[in-house]
Order: sequence, then C-alpha cells, then structure tokens
Amino acid sequence: MTSEPLDALRLPIVPVEPRREFAAVLLRRIEGSGEPVTGGTASVRYFVDDLDAAVAFYCDNLEFETALRPSPAFAMLYRGDLRLLLSVPGGPSGSHSLPDGTVPEPGGWNRISLQVHDLVDTVEALRRKGVRFRNDIATGVGVRLVLLQDPSGNPVELFEPTAGYHERAR
Repeated sequence: MTSEPLDALRLPIVPVEPRREFAAVLLRRIEGSGEPVTGGTASVRYFVDDLDAAVAFYCDNLEFETALRPSPAFAMLYRGDLRLLLSVPGGPSGSHSLPDGTVPEPGGWNRISLQVHDLVDTVEALRRKGVRFRNDIATGVGVRLVLLQDPSGNPVELFEPTAGYHERAR
C-alpha cells in the first residue's frame, strides 16, 4: 500500500496537556455560563510596566482570575465576560511600534469600567490596601463612579448604578 504524497508534509499529532490552572478556569467558565467560551467576551488590552504587580493587583483587588500566563510579558485574566490582556511593552505581544516610532505605554484615559454593589465600601476597602485613586467618588448620569489606577497608572472605573441606570436586555 503506497502512502499519500502529502503525508510527508503533515505535522505529527502531539497531544497537549493544558496547565492545570488554565484548565480549571476554562472548566469554571464553561460550567458557569452554559455557553461556549468563544463569542460574547469583551477584551481589553492594557500595557503594564510590571506584569507580576499588575496580575496581583487585578486578582487581589478586583476579583479577576488568571487564565493564561505563558510568558513574563503577557497574561490573560477574566472577570465574568471581560477578558483583560496584560502586556509588557517591548515583549512579544507589545513590540509593535507605529510608523512614527511611538511604542505602547501604560496610562491614558481609556479604561475598563467595573460595576460594584457598594461603591463606598469598595473604595474604603481598596484605600486600606493602598490602591491609588485619581479622584473621589463622583455622580454621573445614572451612576456614581470613581477612577483608580493599577500599578502602571492604567485607569479602572468602578461604578454603582443609581435610579436612572439600566442595562440592555439580553
């Protein structure tokens, strides 16, 4: 029996065992939602100066879970349907510069916005942990909100709905 000529070009099938932590997070996401992991997830990428400090900040203070951390320059975290991608500038996922030479850097005003149940209690607890805030609690349209900073200066908005707030029906 002759083999197919394309067989020489095929890569061998190698079984891959995911890291135990990644598999556990993936299983919780699948079991928790009853929906596929793909689709419906919003992603935000933040550039950070210190990946260890950023991962600890988001997991310890804002209830994110680490799903993937394949290198010292990248981590993927989840909080509900929000996927937060953290990259160190100059690393494999943050090495692309613009034509004028500008490279990615932390900070700025674009931000993720996280809903909390009790804004005052949350702010007090985070202040006790030494989290830096850009402002005091303010009242916006339908929400009360505050801006805090991750260890690299990236802003995160925490908000609590007021009477005028509503979500889109799912």
